[in-house]
Amino acid sequence: MAGDLKLMVKGGSRIMSKDDDKAKKVQPTFVQKITALCFLVVQIVVTVTMLRYSRISSEGKPYLSSSVVVLSEYLKVFLATCLVMKESGSFSAARKEIYTQVWLKKRECLKMAIPATLYAIQNNLLFIALSNLDSAVYQITYQIKTVTTALFAVLILKKDITSMQWLAIVMLAIGVSIVQLGVHSKASTTTTESSDSEGTEQNPVKGILAILAACMTSGFAGIYFEKVLKQTKQSVWMRNIQLGLFGGFASIIVMLCNDWNDIKTLGFFHNYNLTVVFVVCLQASTGLIVAVVVKYTDNIIKAFAGALAIIGASLASIVLFEFEADTNFLFGGIIVVVASYTYGTTGRKKKKLKKATR
Repeated sequence: MAGDLKLMVKGGSRIMSKDDDKAKKVQPTFVQKITALCFLVVQIVVTVTMLRYSRISSEGKPYLSSSVVVLSEYLKVFLATCLVMKESGSFSAARKEIYTQVWLKKRECLKMAIPATLYAIQNNLLFIALSNLDSAVYQITYQIKTVTTALFAVLILKKDITSMQWLAIVMLAIGVSIVQLGVHSKASTTTTESSDSEGTEQNPVKGILAILAACMTSGFAGIYFEKVLKQTKQSVWMRNIQLGLFGGFASIIVMLCNDWNDIKTLGFFHNYNLTVVFVVCLQASTGLIVAVVVKYTDNIIKAFAGALAIIGASLASIVLFEFEADTNFLFGGIIVVVASYTYGTTGRKKKKLKKATR
C-alpha cells in the first residue's frame, strides 16, 4: 500500500512538473515581447497613415467612419474565428468550441460585454468633448487616460508601480500632448480661425467632464480586458470573438444614432474604395495584435507603444502629407523617448531584484 502511494505521488509530481513545463513554455521571452511591441508600433503607424490618407484623398463628403468601425469589428471576429480553427485543427472542432464558449457558457461570454459597452460609451464621450473643446485642450486632456490606466492597474490588478515608473507615466502623457501640439497641417491655422468664428457655441465645462469620463472608461475597460485575458482559460482569439460580437453590436447602435440620415441618403458604403477596404483590414488586425500585446505584457506598456506610434505617424504625415512640425514636436518626442527608457529600465531592474531575493 505504501509503495502504491509512493508511485502515485511520484506519478502526480511528474504530471505536475510536465504541466509546469508546459506553462513555462507558453510564457513568451523578452525578445518575443519586444518583437510584438515593435510590430504593434509599426501596425499603428501604418493604420493611422492610411486612415489619414483615405480621409484626405476622398472626393466630396468622405465615407462614414462609423461604418468602417462596424466592418472592422466583424472582420476581427472572422479573423479570430480562422485562428481558432487553426488551433482546433478542423472547422467542425472550431465550430463546436465557439458554440460552447459563446452560447453554452453565456456567463463567461458576457464578461466581454462590459469593455465593449464601455468602448462604445467612450467614443460618444469623445465626440461630445470634440464638439465642446478646442483641439489643443482636447489633445492635452485626453492623455490623462495613460494615468487612469495605471491607476486602475494598481487598483484592479494590484500592479506594483515604483515612483520612477509613475514619473515616467506622467512624462509620457505630457510628452505625447506636446508632440500632438507640435504637428499640424499647413492650412490648419486658417481653418481653425474660420471654424472658431463661424462654429457653434461651445461648453468647455461639458467638454472637460466628457473627456475626463472618457479617460476613466478607457482606463477601466483596458484593465478589465487585461484581467479577463490573463485570469481565464479562454484563448486570446476566443476572447476577441466574444469582444467583437458585442463591440460590433454596440458599434451598429452608435452608427444608427449618429449617422442614420447619412446612411439613408448616401448609403452604408458611400465613397468606399480599395484604400478604405485596406483601412478596415488594418483596423481589424490591429485589434488582434493589441489583444496579444495586452495578454503577454500589459496596458501600460501598450500605452508606451502607442505613444511611440503617434510620433511615427506624425513623422509619416510630415513626409507624405502637407503637415509641418515645430520645436514642440522635437521637445515632446524627446520626453516620450526618455519616459519610455525610464519605465522600461526601472521595470527590468525591479524584476532582477525580485529574482535575486528569491
